[in-house]
Amino acid sequence: MTGADTKVAKGRMLRWEAIDHPAIWLAYLPLFFIPWFIRLPSPVQMIAAGIGLAVFLGLYFASMSAAGGRLVALAVACLLLSFALAFTGSNWTVIAVYAAAMIAELRPARRASFAVGGFAAASAGLAWVTGQPAIYWLLGVFLMIMVGIGNISRAALQDKNRALAAAQEEVRNFAASAERERIGRDLHDLLGRTLTLIALKADLAARLSATAPDKATAEMRDIAAAAREGLAEVRAAVSGMTGASLAREIAGSKAALAAAGIACEIEGDAEAIDPGTSAVLAMALREAVTNVIRHSGARTCRIALIQQPGGLELMVSDDGDGKAVRSGGGIAGLTSRLTAAGGDLAVHGDAQGTRLTARLPQGALA
Repeated sequence: MTGADTKVAKGRMLRWEAIDHPAIWLAYLPLFFIPWFIRLPSPVQMIAAGIGLAVFLGLYFASMSAAGGRLVALAVACLLLSFALAFTGSNWTVIAVYAAAMIAELRPARRASFAVGGFAAASAGLAWVTGQPAIYWLLGVFLMIMVGIGNISRAALQDKNRALAAAQEEVRNFAASAERERIGRDLHDLLGRTLTLIALKADLAARLSATAPDKATAEMRDIAAAAREGLAEVRAAVSGMTGASLAREIAGSKAALAAAGIACEIEGDAEAIDPGTSAVLAMALREAVTNVIRHSGARTCRIALIQQPGGLELMVSDDGDGKAVRSGGGIAGLTSRLTAAGGDLAVHGDAQGTRLTARLPQGALA
């Protein structure tokens, strides 16, 4: 028997057919007439009781959408109405119980608790002062307290459920945002080097088409193969299954550097690395090599895989223009990827060239 049950979540009203609609608790209202079966009231008392019940129904239905000060006013009015009905020879504490149920919807719960206690004390005081039979008012006051506690507990549970639902919605939004960021990073990392390789080979094929048609044809075949590989990588990235491998990425990087006319030196064994670490470092290598080809103007690039006491280190260095280092979306995305894996990224550029170092702790993604 609640007043504000209809406000389940942010203004959403309960439908009338809902099983927990406040109107269902009016089934207890006939208890109001029990004393009349023992002692018949006068016609004036009957009329007064009828008017009082009509006023009560108005207050009760108005309280279903009330909150704050308006809810307090309606609950107090209902309690005072029950006091007035005490002189009609009826079981007036039934109306007082409804008043306690209304005020129990007050927030915060502490205020509701004090208000329910005050309503119960006031009802007991009136019954004692007017000499009401204890059989009528003791049970009523007890029910006021019990119903009040029940409504306060239920309201607290509803508040927690709403907070939980809001938190779950926030988690879903964060998950969707994180997935969009992941796809964006993967597409940037995957397509950057592939498109750079395609552009280089297309330029080379154009230059060779007049003087060496066979070589130009071979370059065009390489372009087609690179495009197909890029398409497969994009599909894998969108599905969340990049399957990147450092060993495979080293081979691809070597080919891309060769197409750009940059000599490549490789140190270390990529085959002995666990798949998780290999995938993260593969993305780091791809971003580093893409930057070397696009921005450095280097003649030589060195790729070194170094086993350190605390973990694994991938170093990509070149002899180009170190001042051309760009900390754009690719570097930022790579930093986020390594940080999530427990590692870090360092990029240093000077007159001797650029050095990118990606570190991962031992067994971080094993």
